[in-house]
Amino acid sequence: MKFELLPNEIFIETFEFFRIFDIFYSFNQLNDHFNKLIGTIPSHFNFKYIQKTRFDRFCKLLLSNLDVKNQVYSLVLSNKDTPGQIKTFLSLFSLNEFIHLDSLTLIQIEENILQKLKSTLPLIPQLHSFHLLDSNDIHLTHPLISNLQILSIPTLSSINNLS
Repeated sequence: MKFELLPNEIFIETFEFFRIFDIFYSFNQLNDHFNKLIGTIPSHFNFKYIQKTRFDRFCKLLLSNLDVKNQVYSLVLSNKDTPGQIKTFLSLFSLNEFIHLDSLTLIQIEENILQKLKSTLPLIPQLHSFHLLDSNDIHLTHPLISNLQILSIPTLSSINNLS
């Protein structure tokens, strides 16, 4: 039996033990089957300790593969070990392009970039977690965070079969 003929469920369960970057390095572009399978995995990208060359490679992947971009659920971007990473990422992508982005963490963000985010963050209704960290990974309190308003509150339209 060929490796790629194993059921998708086995691959998906196996992928849970890998870091997302390792999945892409190991399986992306092997064949159409793996490309499609990778495009269905909820992705949590932590770019905190990534080398610039790897970061650039993943940005190219996100630019070229809409399926992967649509599966991004969390992002951690950091200027700590890769100076300019946040600015580079935001120059390539608008955060509202990530339709499932649920969590965003920014480490050592520059003030001018943070101010630009002020208009973008309200356009990401599915974003439930937003963190600003300094170089020591300490949560920052910033006026921008306190000025963010809840844009909408989901309402319960009906309740059936209560008993």
